[in-house]
Amino acid sequence: KDERIRIRKTGARILSLDQLEGLEPVTHNDDDPNSNDADIELGEELDEGGDPPRVWSPNGDYPGTAFTRSLGDGMAEALGVFAEPEMLTREFKPEDRMIIIASDGIFEFLTNQSVVDICAKYSDPLEACKAVVNESYNLWVQYELRTDDITIICMLVEPITDASTMEPEYMTTSIKQAPGVSTEFVPGSQRPVRNKITKEKAQEIEKMKKKAVLSEEDLAELQKEVDLDALFTEKTAAEKARIADAIKTSVMFRNITDEQRELIYGVMEPITVKKGDWVIKQGAVGDRFYVIDEGTFEVRILKDGEKDDGSGGNVVHMYEGSLSKHLHPIFGELALMYSAPRSATVIARTDGVLYGLHRSAFRQVLAKSQGTRKELMKTITKIPLFQGLDDQDVSKLAVAFEEIAFGRGEHIVEQGHVGDSMFIITSGSCERVKVLKGTPGSSTLKAGDNFGEEVILDRQKYSDTVVSLQIVTGWKISREVLTKTVRAEKLRKSA
Repeated sequence: KDERIRIRKTGARILSLDQLEGLEPVTHNDDDPNSNDADIELGEELDEGGDPPRVWSPNGDYPGTAFTRSLGDGMAEALGVFAEPEMLTREFKPEDRMIIIASDGIFEFLTNQSVVDICAKYSDPLEACKAVVNESYNLWVQYELRTDDITIICMLVEPITDASTMEPEYMTTSIKQAPGVSTEFVPGSQRPVRNKITKEKAQEIEKMKKKAVLSEEDLAELQKEVDLDALFTEKTAAEKARIADAIKTSVMFRNITDEQRELIYGVMEPITVKKGDWVIKQGAVGDRFYVIDEGTFEVRILKDGEKDDGSGGNVVHMYEGSLSKHLHPIFGELALMYSAPRSATVIARTDGVLYGLHRSAFRQVLAKSQGTRKELMKTITKIPLFQGLDDQDVSKLAVAFEEIAFGRGEHIVEQGHVGDSMFIITSGSCERVKVLKGTPGSSTLKAGDNFGEEVILDRQKYSDTVVSLQIVTGWKISREVLTKTVRAEKLRKSA
């Protein structure tokens, strides 16, 4: 509370990203330095995406620091973010096993507990640091256009069983437990990670989509239905454990059922690569997500306007997969959601083994869940366009819908644009905006809501603009597929 008051007295605003963008409410007291009512505590309350309150200038959307201490930042210092340290002392207990010091770039997406869990797998602190850096880097490039400083120091400590063996000069009677710091790490109690694609990242993906020139071969590959039975290979318990550990931080796999998880293990294709092989190429349209089982891989990026001399660009990161070190980084996750060009090139620096998951296989696995289809059938019966259909027609429709996913900030449909598909939301939320006589009106769409129904029968232009506020999953069906599944006269009768 004292930090909040001190920062606000400089005129600074304290808001999370969602509050800044108008996605979360801001109380009338949030910018009042003399009021504590309804205020948010720095570091204690986070928005829906896991983002903490940040410090913002009263004159613009900067600097956005999620901390109140820094060295040499003149802009932030004017807002109360100064270098004077806050000293907290904690007694080192016999059960303590490690000391971790890391920059905020590590904790932007990883929780305290996640970092501890990763480090606890290693007996070598250097390998523990490498694993955390790899995990953090992957999350940054997944959700942002940039990466922050990613620095970590890990010290593994032998247990102290007898305090009397310590040197006297290291003993103190003025030990103060840091407020709110538990002496134990309790699974499930850690703060949530930030797991939303930023607006800038979503916009960049949209630009890349528009720039992409797809060949007929690319389109066929992206749109093909894969044979899950033919693709399925039985994995050992050890292989499943490695894949599970690799994908546990990915939002795409967070809400899958046990049945879907087993299918995903099975349809992940083992891929052997040789030193020098290009796994993905910057600018090429992506259709697979990868888990590195073994091997070292370079991440190379060409700057805007830079021509490729055959190297793939400058090396910006290195992925290391290792069975002995329990390192299994992932890349290419956005290919499960978007038909967008790759933002980097990945080249094998050594021979190696990957697991690849095709987008079509992933979506078919999601659609294969009977529980999911049953929920979809319930939703279909509540939509006015389908209320006159019998159970058989509803069942056929549920099979015909296609699984979809959108990143935060995507314009799914736009008012006045010609369209041919309607959508049903299963998770996440969207903003629906409609402009009438120059005046915009908006509402929020959530799980169970639908939109785009107006283009299915007569009108071929969308009446609203719908923008995803976070990662959104759901279902889509086109006019062509719908009218092939259910006779148009039945739909007109319902409407």
